[in-house]
This record gives sequence, structure tokens and C-alpha cells, in this order.
Amino acid sequence: MYKWIIVGGGIQGCTIAVQLLQAGKVSTQELLIIDPYSRPMHKWLSLTEKIGMTYLRSPFVHHMDTRPFALKDFAEKNDYTKPFLGRYKRPQLQLFNDHCKSLFDQLHITKSWHQATVRQLKSVGTNAWSVETDQNTFTTERVVLAMGVNDNPYWPGWAIEAKSHYPKKVSHLFTENSPPPSSVCVVGGGLTAAHMAVLLCENPGVEKVTLIKRHDFRVHDFDSDPGWLGPKYLNNYHKIISLPERRATIKEARNRGSIPREMFLKLKRLEADGSLKCIDDEIQDVSTHLANPLLHFKRNQSESFEGIYLATGSAQGLPEEIWLKHVIDRESLQCADCGFPIVTKQLEWKKGLHVAGPLAELEIGPVSRNISGARKAAAILSSISI
Repeated sequence: MYKWIIVGGGIQGCTIAVQLLQAGKVSTQELLIIDPYSRPMHKWLSLTEKIGMTYLRSPFVHHMDTRPFALKDFAEKNDYTKPFLGRYKRPQLQLFNDHCKSLFDQLHITKSWHQATVRQLKSVGTNAWSVETDQNTFTTERVVLAMGVNDNPYWPGWAIEAKSHYPKKVSHLFTENSPPPSSVCVVGGGLTAAHMAVLLCENPGVEKVTLIKRHDFRVHDFDSDPGWLGPKYLNNYHKIISLPERRATIKEARNRGSIPREMFLKLKRLEADGSLKCIDDEIQDVSTHLANPLLHFKRNQSESFEGIYLATGSAQGLPEEIWLKHVIDRESLQCADCGFPIVTKQLEWKKGLHVAGPLAELEIGPVSRNISGARKAAAILSSISI
């Protein structure tokens, strides 16, 4: 029997694993990380490479190590060129990834890694859990559900229609790789869309790049106010008893579809020199009788594109909802009206069953899905006595 099983090996799950090991709460033999991919942080590494990200949005103190200045020390020790960007010292992506790998190597994370897909989860008596995958079944004292939502990308109705007629010309950045054609549009107003648009503009084989978004650029340094990292806002947040009110607060606090100022200035320069065209409008529908998809807008004239990249984020709902719904019903787990877990301050959904990432946001708040949220969850879970 394991002491801890973590379901999900992305940034959330890996941060928890690192801090459990660093705190001496578990050994590699007592820990199991279950993930569908062969390497830690696979989705993160794939997406950030695909969109050409060079610096993170978060500041340099947001990383996996328990020591706040560990990333800064790592950069100095290894002589990185331009390791941090701007007033908030946003870390270079390569630096961040190398630091994660260094931690994984030091802590021998791969000894705890198991590539598989979870199929079922059920309590065994009062002190254990059984985790069934497509390969094996394991038992453990505690489980952490640390799944992300990027495996469930959001497809607008018109995009589903376009994909059915042009399967090689329409793709979502969360799931597919495809070579850029000469005339391409990126659909989305957030940072993923912005990175992809910049990357395409820098590709000499791409003649025309269009960024389609429903609103003007929303410029914010972070995806939520830094006050949500500590007591400034969280003290009042935790006084909110009404879970619908908590959900509304989270929704209002998130700067969805926003970009930091340096990215805004970069896009405006590309727009000014003619490399990038921006359309602020809603796509109403698509015509599929031509060689390329023809997009119809609410206000602008219709335009056709050889390729369409969706940067429309993830669909609403629970991560890995299909099997998780069965667990909720079987174990009589409490959920709010929005469908997300009602948990204790120790992120415990039921005895021995904990959550992190999106599943923990009603407790952790608006930052739950990002790196700082992973650190908060890891700190809570590594403080539990077992």
C-alpha cells in the first residue's frame, strides 16, 4: 500500500510530489504519481513549446521548490543569460523547466512515476483508497486528485462545423499539432493566443496572420490581482459561507482573456508594421463549400483562412468528468451547485481524498489553477500529519 497517490503529473501534481518529498512526508517508494504521459509536465512542456513562450507570466518566486528564492539561486548558480524579465522578474521558460527537471532528478521522481489512465476510484473500508487504472489497481492511504482541464478544450459550435469539413485546417492548441499554412488566423484573446500569433508572425513561411478576439486587448500583469495570494483578499474570501457567492467571486477576480503589458506592446508593434491584423468581433458561423473555411462575423466582412488555430481555452466542467462523476455518486461526495468539490481547509473531500488545481478552487480561490495555487495546495498537503 502507498502512503500517497497523486492523480495527475502536471505542474499541480508535480509540485505536490516535490513538496511532500522535500518535507519528508513520504519516500519515493511510498508515493505514486499516475499520469497518461511518459514524462512529468507533458502538457505544459508541449503547449509552451508549441506557442513559442519564452517567459512565464508569473513572478520568480512561483515555482515547485519549498524555498521561495530557489529559482533565483538556481539561475545564478547556472549562469543563465537574461533569466528574468521586467519589474516582476518573470522567469525564462527554459530556466523554469530546467529547475523543475533538476528537482525531479534530485528527488528521483521517476521512481514514483506510473504512466496509466485512471478508470475508477473507490474507498476501501475507512482508511484506504483503491485506484484502478487501465493497467493496474493500487491501494493507498491518501489520494490527491490533481488533474488539469486542458484535456477538455473548448470548441465553439462554428469550429466544430469547420473541423468536420476541414479536419486538417482547423485545430485546437490544447490538443493538436499542425504546420502553419501561409494564411492563418488565431482565435482567442488571452495569452496563449497572443503567444501563438507572435510565433506565426515570426515564421517566414506565413504570409498573413490574423488574431480574432471578441474584445479589445485586456491588459493585466497577472491573471488575478496579487492580493489573492495572501490575506489581503483571502481573509474576506474565507468568510464567505455561500458557495455560489464564492464561485461568483472567483469568476469576477480572474482576468480571463488578458495579457501582460509587454505582450500588448509587442502585438501593437506587429500590428503597426503590418505583420499582424487584429479583428475584434464575434464569429457567427462558417461556410464550408469553398476550398478554405469562410468565417462570418457579427460586424466585419467575412474572411477565409487556410488554417485556423483555436486558443479558446478549456470547456467548463470538472476535469476528467466522466469517471469522476461516478466517484462522486458512489462515494456520496459533496459538491457545490457549480459541480465542484466542497472540501475542508486541508483540501479533503472525504477522509483520505484530497484535491488540488481546479478541483480545489472553492477553497484556495482564484489562483488555484496556476503555479501559485499549486504551491498553496502543496504547502497544505505537506503539513498534514499521517
